Amino acid sequence: MVPHVTSDTTKKGLGTRFIALCMFLTSAGCAHYPMGLSKEQWEALPPAQQAEYRARQTEIDAARSRAEIAAAADRHRVEQEAAQRERERVQDLYAHARYGDIVTVSINGGAVAFGGKRAPFEPVAFDLVRGETKRVEFVRLGRPDERTKIEMRLSEDGNMFFFDAPARRRVALANDGWDHGRSYQPPEIDGHSGHSEAIGIKIHVQFKRLPRSTR
Repeated sequence: MVPHVTSDTTKKGLGTRFIALCMFLTSAGCAHYPMGLSKEQWEALPPAQQAEYRARQTEIDAARSRAEIAAAADRHRVEQEAAQRERERVQDLYAHARYGDIVTVSINGGAVAFGGKRAPFEPVAFDLVRGETKRVEFVRLGRPDERTKIEMRLSEDGNMFFFDAPARRRVALANDGWDHGRSYQPPEIDGHSGHSEAIGIKIHVQFKRLPRSTR
């Protein structure tokens, strides 16, 4: 199973929104009066000097905005390049995987949080290769327009599965017989402990059967 790759259109949209946010924050942070003057200092200036100060402040603001937008664009580019390298790394792991490198995980029952409110979800199944972190989409049962993503991870050695990986009380399941598949019913993750707020879920983990030539 090849990991999901974000489209170029989505990347560009994220970048545009990020830069627009930077511009908004920059403009919101400007002094009310040009050149950092107080109201009293500003009102004491003759009109000609006020006009000069406004022009100078405009130049300063424009230069600051250009610098901040360029820095934001650089950060976005670095993040995208890092994400692309990670996608390529994971794709290579899948391409050269041997038995025991990939697990198939299925999750059903119970409920997870959609917009902060717990609800049942459609059963979900996905693969993970050792060292992979993946955000898996959950669809609310009976309401396909309501979705949430929960981060999953398989350890570098392929013997530890993490559900809601960043959670303070994440679910950590060790390989105790994944050759034949193992089922688990982990404890609740409350709203203070993790994004998923999972309760009553059932998780099944099994090593993925691969073509004989890759074993």
